[in-house]
Amino acid sequence: MKILFKSFLLASMILDVNNVLAKENYLKELLPGTRISFHHLNLSSSEISGYSYFRFETKSKDGRQFIVEKNENTKPNGKVFTRKAIWFDANSGEPVRYEEEDLRKDFRIINTYSGKILNTSLNKAGKVLEFETDLSVENAVPFELVFYFLRKYFQKIFHSKNFSFTLFIPMLAIELEEKGFPRAMSMIRMIAELKEEIIIETPLGALPACKILVLPQSGLLRVLLPKEKTHFEFIIAKEIPHYILQFESGKIRNILTEVSLVE
Repeated sequence: MKILFKSFLLASMILDVNNVLAKENYLKELLPGTRISFHHLNLSSSEISGYSYFRFETKSKDGRQFIVEKNENTKPNGKVFTRKAIWFDANSGEPVRYEEEDLRKDFRIINTYSGKILNTSLNKAGKVLEFETDLSVENAVPFELVFYFLRKYFQKIFHSKNFSFTLFIPMLAIELEEKGFPRAMSMIRMIAELKEEIIIETPLGALPACKILVLPQSGLLRVLLPKEKTHFEFIIAKEIPHYILQFESGKIRNILTEVSLVE
């Protein structure tokens, strides 16, 4: 554990800060009125370990219009184990609020965004932890927005040999905070690397797609950090709106099973 934290400290000292705009918006990536589902394939057992259900809704609150992504993750028996929601301003596409509730671990996290300032509130088994993060310091992308970020910058990733960005992992920041370590160590410089172009069968038919690897830029961190938390593989459709067709982390591969419009 000490080696791991020292490695994070090293990473925080060598982060490069460029590429990402000071104020992100994802209006073109939002899909109001759409339902999307994935199943989770355990690569070790070749069994379905769960499902993810996403729906995109338009909502009005306090005189303001929002597009809300709602997500439930379930076990194979249908029992919900996490609920998540991301609120975006409907006019600008800027993220406003993120909520996550884990029913297995008795915790809830709420992130609120104000430009590049992220305010985090965590309730973990009755213990409340609150802190503020200035994402502009490292031009960081919070983990909950990485799907949108990769879709938005798909063309740049496709045409670049060294596309990089900083990934902020809030849950790691919380763990560091509890242990008395600097939260800046949860900012990890990542590269998005085009692995290959493929044709893949999907619920939308056979689609041209790209396999993209996302992993720490530092070779040392690739060795020292747990791969299931820092090494990811995406298959993203080449056509707009660049649907995420598959997402792999550790031994779990999430595979798109449905895309539909709510009537």
